[in-house]
Amino acid sequence: MLTKDLLCFRTKSGKIYPKFIDPKNEIILKFAFELTELFSSNIGEKRETLENRSKIILDGLPLSVVVGRGLEKLLIDRTEFDTEIKNEVLALREKVFKNSSTLMQSNAKKVDHNSHNSSIESLESYRSDLAASVGFEPENLTQLLYADLPPFQKVLKFRKINAESLLHRYNCAQVQGLLLRSDSIKLKLRNISTASMRQLLKYLRFNKLLAKISFEHQKSKSLQIVIDGPLSLFMHTHKYGLNLANFFPAVLHQSNWKLDATVRINKNRSYVMQLDHSCGIKSHFNHFLAYVPEEIQKLSQQLTKKMPDWKLTSSNEFLQLPGENLCFPDYIFKHISGKKVPVELFHKWHSGPLINRISQLDEQKDEPLIIGINRSLLKNVDLANKLDSSKYFSQFGFIFKDIPTVTTLLPRLESWLRNRI
Repeated sequence: MLTKDLLCFRTKSGKIYPKFIDPKNEIILKFAFELTELFSSNIGEKRETLENRSKIILDGLPLSVVVGRGLEKLLIDRTEFDTEIKNEVLALREKVFKNSSTLMQSNAKKVDHNSHNSSIESLESYRSDLAASVGFEPENLTQLLYADLPPFQKVLKFRKINAESLLHRYNCAQVQGLLLRSDSIKLKLRNISTASMRQLLKYLRFNKLLAKISFEHQKSKSLQIVIDGPLSLFMHTHKYGLNLANFFPAVLHQSNWKLDATVRINKNRSYVMQLDHSCGIKSHFNHFLAYVPEEIQKLSQQLTKKMPDWKLTSSNEFLQLPGENLCFPDYIFKHISGKKVPVELFHKWHSGPLINRISQLDEQKDEPLIIGINRSLLKNVDLANKLDSSKYFSQFGFIFKDIPTVTTLLPRLESWLRNRI
């Protein structure tokens, strides 16, 4: 991810335009190739050495310094450095500080007796005496003493990327950096297939984003997704913003999309960013998510032990709700009888969507799903009162702290199942 000082954009007439690199430009590709090769071939080197060599390459880049620093930042993010705190370094540092104190006291006494002794007053002499006291050469002591600081950390691994992919990744990061500072996002997808819809909504759920999802024109499968931006929230904006930015590469897999975002790059002014599939950015995401979140793994293990009649799967299905609204549940619980129970979770930043969902469910005659609510949302007095007065939530809702547990889920699952028998 790029920091604010590395974003390149222009503004005009209330709109904001991210500045992209041409991923087919042969000159830029040459520099990108040299950078990726540098990072690939410097395993085992110090971070300081790697960054100095990178600077030499970037000095010849025929683009602004900010662009070069942005490309370097993306490559550093793909690099693993040895950040482990070494006990031997801590022990050496402690010994040096202790010996330094002793040496300074000793030198002070000598100076009192012989104020003209220039060798004792000499900094170089002091360094030599200190290095000798711990058994090292003076020229090596400084590096050894600070071996765990970033400039001296060794390069352990680098996740390889080719030159063209790096440039696409840079363009994507420019958009992501602006989305981190957005108030709201509206995404329209034309003629979307059911498979593509499920894939996109899977990324939406994976990043714990809740949105208002509806068909614009159900026959033509035109989907509209409205997501609150991080700046529209009062808490947890950074984490939510990262999740939102991480969702954007999934949008790039769609064949026909349009994105409108209200971006507040400065506190006192908002701009509109408009992008569509013609932007030409290629996604660095895989098409499908094979990763199973840790919370699902833990909950599944609990079910096996305490509720053998139930099985848990991540959801690849969506529910049609009144008004052509769609709900994409987090989990599907399947009973031994064959009946399925969808469960939707509302996390710390989901107060707005939760209020809408409770109102929607209270107006329905049937019970389409069970809902779980993070306990921190109850700090919102208006929301807490709405939950207290909700007949639907009293029967088919539950509270969780970090992740749902079998203890909190079992009564609601049984209640839901009784209504289906």
